[in-house]
Amino acid sequence: MAGFVLRLQGGGPRCQIATRPSVRTVRLGTMTNETPQFFSNRDGQRLFSVLHRVDTNAHRAVVMCAPLFDEKLWSHRVLVNFARFLAAQGAPVLRFDYFGDGESEGRFEDASVDTRVRDIHDAIDFCLRETRAQRIHLVGLGYGATLALRATLEQKNPAVAAVVAWAPVIDGERYINDILRAHLSAQMLVHRKVIHDREALVGRILAGESVNIEGYEIAKPLFSQMVRSDVIELLRHSATPVLVQQIGPAERVDTQYQALSQLPKPVEFEVVRELKFWTQQKKIYPPCDDLFARASHWLTKVA
Repeated sequence: MAGFVLRLQGGGPRCQIATRPSVRTVRLGTMTNETPQFFSNRDGQRLFSVLHRVDTNAHRAVVMCAPLFDEKLWSHRVLVNFARFLAAQGAPVLRFDYFGDGESEGRFEDASVDTRVRDIHDAIDFCLRETRAQRIHLVGLGYGATLALRATLEQKNPAVAAVVAWAPVIDGERYINDILRAHLSAQMLVHRKVIHDREALVGRILAGESVNIEGYEIAKPLFSQMVRSDVIELLRHSATPVLVQQIGPAERVDTQYQALSQLPKPVEFEVVRELKFWTQQKKIYPPCDDLFARASHWLTKVA
């Protein structure tokens, strides 16, 4: 499974299926050069980060954009492993928590899509100062990939040379509705009935209340900005190289990525067969050898 990739590039309904030897062993870096620290964003809020340093001067560095909600927790180990993998290849990597998330300052309900996009730009600036690199590559997962694309394509930063988007959220409204649907299922499990249906929850959010969904307080700014984003339109006008990797057990292109898979360069698309490690798993997920190797190879190619 790990050796399979379905690659599609823009310019019509062409696709290339390639089977390459699997990468059996991923060489991870050591922990000796990992520096946990806080840095301040433009609003003076302290954001937690870990910088994976390298021993040599690097002209490029990587900033990782984590997903939201429980996907951040479930994917944490894989993202750490990928950061160590890249650092072992000579690329410094910055992992950080957005304002209101993880170990950073602030409350989740006070953060929005816009604040997280600004945090990505501030993380880029911090990474450039710390590593003295000239260029930045962004790597994002799930809604973190969507945030990376928005940070790159909505508010162009000349330092960003490329983006790797792992399973980006294309339809924000569908994404948030799926989260609300899971909350309704949890209500049935706990209360044997639905206490607040989807319409009631959305109504409360739009009225200015925050609603607790699986432990996360969702407020109007985050909800409204999620549902109105148009990632496909942003990618149509991209001048920055972007690799979108659909990750999952299926070989075919998922419906949500059909339009994206036909976009012309500099946007590239491929299907990588791998378990969805950012969803709940029964065990800690191991390094995704083939995914790591493909993403790293592409970043080296566009460096």
